[in-house]
Amino acid sequence: MEQKEIRLLTKDDIEVKVKKVLDGKALLLLYKTARVDMAILDEVFGVFNWCNEYKEIKGNMYCGVGVRESADKDFIWKWDCGIESREDEEGNQKKGEASDAFKRACFKVGIGRELYTAPVIYIKAETVADGKKHKLKDSFAKYTVKEIQYNENREITKLIIVDRKGVQVFPVNKVENTPAPKEEKKQPAITGEKLKERQQRLQEALANSEITLENAKKWAKIKSKQDIEPEQLSDDLFEALIQSITKPEYQKKKEETPPDEDDIF
Repeated sequence: MEQKEIRLLTKDDIEVKVKKVLDGKALLLLYKTARVDMAILDEVFGVFNWCNEYKEIKGNMYCGVGVRESADKDFIWKWDCGIESREDEEGNQKKGEASDAFKRACFKVGIGRELYTAPVIYIKAETVADGKKHKLKDSFAKYTVKEIQYNENREITKLIIVDRKGVQVFPVNKVENTPAPKEEKKQPAITGEKLKERQQRLQEALANSEITLENAKKWAKIKSKQDIEPEQLSDDLFEALIQSITKPEYQKKKEETPPDEDDIF
C-alpha cells in the first residue's frame, strides 16, 4: 500500500478541555473529536476507502479502523479500546466508550499523534472550593487554541491558548514583568589633542612590533564589543592594547649591523 501522508492537525481541529482543577489553577488537555477523525479519513483515503467496526472483548469495547489505497485493495486495520467517558441517565456511557475507541484507533492510523508531544498545560484560574475539591469560578469558561506550530519531526514547538475573551492563558505572558533592556553606554568620541596623542603612541608601538594595525583593530572590536577604531577605546582598554603591542615577545628582532672594515683590520 502506498504511504499516505496524514496532515498535521490545525488549530481549528483541536479542542481544549479542563482535565483537572486545583486551588488557583487548572490542567488543560488537547484533544480531537471523532468528527475531525472522519473528516481527515475522508480527505486522505476517500469516503469509500475507509471503514470502522466494533467488537466487545472481555467486557471492553474495541473499535477497528480499516483503510485501503483503492477499491481493489484489502483493508489494513488498526484496533484499540475505549473507556466510558460519559456518565448520565440517558444511556450514553456506551456511546462515549464507542466514540473513544474510534478516536484511539484513529491515533493508531496516524491522525493526531502530534498531540502526544504537547507540553503539560497548567494555567492560572479563579477557583472555588467544592467540598474537598475545587472547580472553576466561571462555569462557562472555555479555552481554544489560537496558534500551534510543529517541527519537521511533527512535534509541537509553539502553542498559544486563549480563553473565551481572547486573553492568552498559555504560555503565561511575562512581558510586563520583564525589565527593560539597559541602554548600552557609548564611549564618548576621542577628539583633538588626545586623539593625536593616541594615534602617535599607537604608531610608535606598532613600528617595533610584529602585531599589525589590522590585529589591533580586531582586538579593539572584540574587547569593546563595538565597531570602533583602536584610538577610540576607553582609557583602560587603550592602555591594555599598548601594553599588549609592546610586550617583549612581540617585538621585532633587530638586524645586526655588519662591522666596519676599519674595525676588522
